[in-house]
Amino acid sequence: MQKVRVAIAGMGRAAMSIHIPALRKISEAEIVGFFDPVQSASDFQSFPTLDALLATSPDVLVIATPPSSHLPIALKALKAGAHVFCEKPLANSVAEADILVEAAACARRHVSVNSEFPFMAMHLAATQEIGSERFGQLLFVEVHQTFVVTDKTEDGWRGADPQRTFKEFGTHVIDLCKTFFGERPIAMSARMPRPLLNSGPDYLNLIRLEFSGDRVAQITLDRVTKGRHRYLDLRLVGDRGTIETSLGGSADVKIGLRPKGRTPFAEMNLHLGGVARLYHGERSITLGKAPLDLYPDASARLYRAFFKALADGSEPPNSVAEARDTLALIYRAYEEAEAGAP
Repeated sequence: MQKVRVAIAGMGRAAMSIHIPALRKISEAEIVGFFDPVQSASDFQSFPTLDALLATSPDVLVIATPPSSHLPIALKALKAGAHVFCEKPLANSVAEADILVEAAACARRHVSVNSEFPFMAMHLAATQEIGSERFGQLLFVEVHQTFVVTDKTEDGWRGADPQRTFKEFGTHVIDLCKTFFGERPIAMSARMPRPLLNSGPDYLNLIRLEFSGDRVAQITLDRVTKGRHRYLDLRLVGDRGTIETSLGGSADVKIGLRPKGRTPFAEMNLHLGGVARLYHGERSITLGKAPLDLYPDASARLYRAFFKALADGSEPPNSVAEARDTLALIYRAYEEAEAGAP
């Protein structure tokens, strides 16, 4: 594959911790420079304006800026002839997403969104197991997050956005559910309680997605918790087995007696980034583990698929149409939660 010349708009947390480390894993990627009106210190060439950066004719512009700026930056990039790889969420409204869909089609360029969770090693392992002899047909998915918010996690635009949690993190969980079930949901109900009667971000999301065959995904995003921080736990229930995945490093030791024969056992499980296990009762096997740098690792996997699609002339993963569909579901959830009816 030929070199892909990549430019970056925005050098904040997402660029520094995810996109640049991911691109450094790809030999074909060449970062030509960046534009950020605030940040100028970097290993790469800084350009004074976005127009100056786009004048270098990059193949791809990475947009790693707050959501409110995604549309104008993407439109400039498409007009300049660049493909776009955009941080999620795609846009600040479905109307903005529709503008991007049309602009990408007119420019004959691709726009993809960095919704990297389906590309994490443990989630890939879970997806590949669906339909197997050991797991069977997927019947039910449970998504659970207990996230302890701090001043650091809420810094910048995130803590000021009343649609902070589901707009930002809902992209990941909806895309995971769509990946696992192999289709978009056919119905949805949403509750976003505010038990503390505040007007700030939506820190409690209770979402149910329904799929064909009376199959369901139940999503709980709990950021009012003062308990243990569990970034993302999934349970996929099949008719022959159950898969449990966990995102985030942990270690646990189990000591006990096996039901059959009452023989003692000791078991230690260590995973740095994430893990997927297949269960049959108390017995389990490890399907896949993610490394400590699971975000750049997953994004690099998505970048490779994106670059390959550009070279082949095929539709890339997480395309603008797919991202628009996910965004529509996110805003529909807010509308339904506010209306109090599915």
